[in-house]
Amino acid sequence: MFNDKRGLAMTASSQDAVDAFDSCVDEFLASGRDAALLLKKVSDVDPEMIMGQCLRGYFQRLPAQAHLAAQSGDSLANAQSLTATASEREQKHVAALAAWCDGDIRKTTALWDEILLDHPRDILAMRLAHTMHFFLGDLAQMRDSMARVMPHWTEDLPGYGFVLGCRAFTFEETHEFEPAERLGRRAVEINENDIWAGHCVAHVLEAQGRRQDGIVWIDEHETAWQKRGIFAHHMWWHRALHYLELERFDDVLAAYDRQFWTEPSEDNIDICNAASMLMRLDMLGLDVGDRWETVADVSANRIAPLQQRLRPFNDLHFMMALAMAGRRDEAETLLASMRDFRDSQDNEDATITPTYRDAGIPIAEATLAYAAEDYSRVIDIMRETRYHMVPLGGSWAQRDVWVRMFLHAAIKDGQHGLARALLAERTADNPSSAPSWKLYADALDQCGDADTAGTARARAAELLAA
Repeated sequence: MFNDKRGLAMTASSQDAVDAFDSCVDEFLASGRDAALLLKKVSDVDPEMIMGQCLRGYFQRLPAQAHLAAQSGDSLANAQSLTATASEREQKHVAALAAWCDGDIRKTTALWDEILLDHPRDILAMRLAHTMHFFLGDLAQMRDSMARVMPHWTEDLPGYGFVLGCRAFTFEETHEFEPAERLGRRAVEINENDIWAGHCVAHVLEAQGRRQDGIVWIDEHETAWQKRGIFAHHMWWHRALHYLELERFDDVLAAYDRQFWTEPSEDNIDICNAASMLMRLDMLGLDVGDRWETVADVSANRIAPLQQRLRPFNDLHFMMALAMAGRRDEAETLLASMRDFRDSQDNEDATITPTYRDAGIPIAEATLAYAAEDYSRVIDIMRETRYHMVPLGGSWAQRDVWVRMFLHAAIKDGQHGLARALLAERTADNPSSAPSWKLYADALDQCGDADTAGTARARAAELLAA
């Protein structure tokens, strides 16, 4: 047995193997570009390191891409063959990977949380539990999982900043913005490479409508964060959200073309960034040219057999691209695959099956209807479904694209009373959105309330002039 940098016992052939494992985990925590390369080094130094096999399996499952997920079975088999000499903690990691491969993601996260009861400094289990609670929309569980480990971490421990950043994000997603911003900023002070902590602060500033602060925050750290791999693109997407609310539409398109969709990408984060921003622009009536096409080309590769549906949140962005690009046949094929997954007896116990049923498939149907200009159908679906979206995972900011779709369907369908009501909700929740105040003014005019419309229009002008 050897120890990692936090004193955790590791079954390995040498300290060099454990050190290589630590380096790989550090790169993963920092969303770095070289995690896969460093994982290869772990295998080169110690091909029979059980945690190396588990980590490989985890990396194959995390991107939610079918060709990678299919390889995780081999990693699991290798890990299972090494359990005889493994510690109880390591055996639980193997069991967590097995549950994930079987589609029981909640059992997986429960096993990681169980590991953390006895080993709260297992930073890999901590970050994986944090990530998958987020992906499942289990926000209370995400918050509590981090709260349980915090008393066991002090600033002198390696990786403390990453832990603090995760704790900050749990506050943000449960709308406790003051501690979220404070802890997130502190985590970035400790380690500027912690783009996840920086992302937490970006979310706080977006949720509070602090547009200029949000732009400045990302500008200040752009040099460091552009080295953080694919996830940096998501930070540029966050900055573009602020541009959008300030009606700096040329800056939004420039960020799209030069920063987060510079070329077609197979990465799900990139696809989601691109599709959701184009959808926002399209709904505001802006010409996005032929930009839908390249996103749809990549999304068409994700029309897969039923056993390969991996995350409804991603599927909905593929659907967005296909439907809005006018590729209805492919969009219908994707929807059929989602329905097949939901209906298959093999997937009855899969964690994500109810999410496909309650949110994924209805929103996919609504997206198809929106693209076909059947706005009343969108309204019928989204009136209730919008309250069932949290299990899709993603953040409040990301899921907002479907709330916007519901709102714009009401406007386009001439349901002015509904549009006025939805915009009253929206401006109450997000009072710093100039485009929302403009839409609210238009809806009030349509409802014959010219005085209140004038007040709303003045509020929009005030925000844009600030």
